[in-house]
Amino acid sequence: MNEKCENLCAPGGRMSITDVQAEHARIKNHTCSEYFDFFPLPLLVLDSCRQIVFANKAFTDIAGASDLTPFLAKRPGEAMGCVYSDVGASGCGTSRYCRECGALRAILESMETREKSEHECQLLCRDEHGATEAKDLRVFVSPWETPDGTYYVLTLRDIGDEKRRQALERIFFHDILNSAGGARNLVDILMNEVPEDAREIAHMAKSSLFALVDEIQKQKQLLAAERNEYATLKITLQGLEIVQSVVGEFRTHPKALGKNIHLDAGSVNVAVSSDFSLLRRILVNMLINALEATQAGGIVTAGLRREKDRAVFWVGNPAVMEKSVRLQVFKRSFSTKGQDRGLGTYSIKLLAENYLGGEVGFSSEEPAGTIFWVSLPAL
Repeated sequence: MNEKCENLCAPGGRMSITDVQAEHARIKNHTCSEYFDFFPLPLLVLDSCRQIVFANKAFTDIAGASDLTPFLAKRPGEAMGCVYSDVGASGCGTSRYCRECGALRAILESMETREKSEHECQLLCRDEHGATEAKDLRVFVSPWETPDGTYYVLTLRDIGDEKRRQALERIFFHDILNSAGGARNLVDILMNEVPEDAREIAHMAKSSLFALVDEIQKQKQLLAAERNEYATLKITLQGLEIVQSVVGEFRTHPKALGKNIHLDAGSVNVAVSSDFSLLRRILVNMLINALEATQAGGIVTAGLRREKDRAVFWVGNPAVMEKSVRLQVFKRSFSTKGQDRGLGTYSIKLLAENYLGGEVGFSSEEPAGTIFWVSLPAL
């Protein structure tokens, strides 16, 4: 049933099919239109009434059409089978449901500002058999000035896989952290009940569960940071206390077995305004990387110093990296430890520079070995 005009959220006026066909002919003869078919993403060209005057082959292919004819003069929702596209009095964009449509928001913003706009859009669409399917899209709209007037180029990117993966990741992290955290807490409770001859094994189990929970939290935090979803909470922190805490915790970490972790005797306390969780994660990553690069019996050293108005957190180990390794240290997927590794140093740089306003660097030479450092503004 059509809704009343007061429910319109976008103008309902349309160009006649004759006028749209004339627009289509002009766009089709424009030089730019020759390149639209090379574009891999579905692309639509809209006129000032939000009607389709041109589409590239990528769009007609996903729509199952041989050419633009079935979609000419329609609006995007109508062409894509949106279940709400025929609810409003004047079609797509004119019902109360359209008020939350990301595609419509992107179009209207671009029309108003004459600038590029981008929004996510969740659509419920009917396929050719009448079945309903959900689509998650990222919609980009950009004004296109031509001698015949302004048009709006709309491109669509399917982000359904990305959204499903994010949902599965949230469920995974929630469930596995609950399970691993519960197991760790259970071992803590049982520690006093373990016979003396099994105490060493119990400590190993506790250390392994501690490492497991820490690794899960690290991956969860990194994913949030990469998506710009991490909300920092900066408070005043005493830098030396955090370094001491991390050093103390990781002396029993599985990667520290047979190795020594020292706190540099010359370390001084420097207060910083920072996010506790991120700063701790950075120090943990530097420490684990150093432990992995250290041979049995070797020493890993952590410290903190003040350099003018900066607090410099650092971790060193005796090994020296080859030149080819030094040139690729902070790349996302580069690792000397095999495939599916390489996130440690990358995450140090990402978290420190993108979220904490810090600087990251390293040196690797004889006889000092390798030292990674993070410099943050001091209070």
